[in-house]
Amino acid sequence: MAYFLGSDVKIALTTENTTNGVQVVEDGDNFYNITVGSPVTNGVQKLSAGNLGTTWALADVVGLDLGIGAMDEDVSYLGHRTPLKAEVHKETTVSLTLKRKNAVFDVIYTGDKDGTIARWGCDSSAPLDGLSEPTVDYGYRMSIYIKGGKEVFTVRNAAMVGHSISLNADGTQEETIEFSSQVEPVIKNAAYADATTELEL
Repeated sequence: MAYFLGSDVKIALTTENTTNGVQVVEDGDNFYNITVGSPVTNGVQKLSAGNLGTTWALADVVGLDLGIGAMDEDVSYLGHRTPLKAEVHKETTVSLTLKRKNAVFDVIYTGDKDGTIARWGCDSSAPLDGLSEPTVDYGYRMSIYIKGGKEVFTVRNAAMVGHSISLNADGTQEETIEFSSQVEPVIKNAAYADATTELEL
């Protein structure tokens, strides 16, 4: 696990779909609706190289906790004390804390007035329901730019697995969003905007 202050990183967040982003709109009765489309004015933009750049970086990031690991399976052999550690898949976790400005991530995680939840991203027509077999559109993509660094850490197909809101004595609200991905991250000198292939899932 590595922890970065918000002043040390810039983070761009998109969906994994190249056509649509997730939009959260408020209706006249002060209820929220989740829709998909592009461009997005209040939500998460679609996957593109431009949207993964620093221009669309999230504002007011307080901190970032990045965990990089792998899921291993132990295989025991008769007559040997040491088991084989066979890697099954990568495991990347991101815990992102930022100052809360609106209810976008709260609605994406918990659902809108109709029960539509978008924590698993969206496809070309609607938010994913999390009950179907994952496709290349599953989850969200995050590009992490480290201050003074020449590399960009891109997390792909990350599902939103947690969301919490904290209150401080001075009235400033912060929200923490947790993401988890089993797809191998990409480290390059620029954000990685190529779509994930079926074999990488």
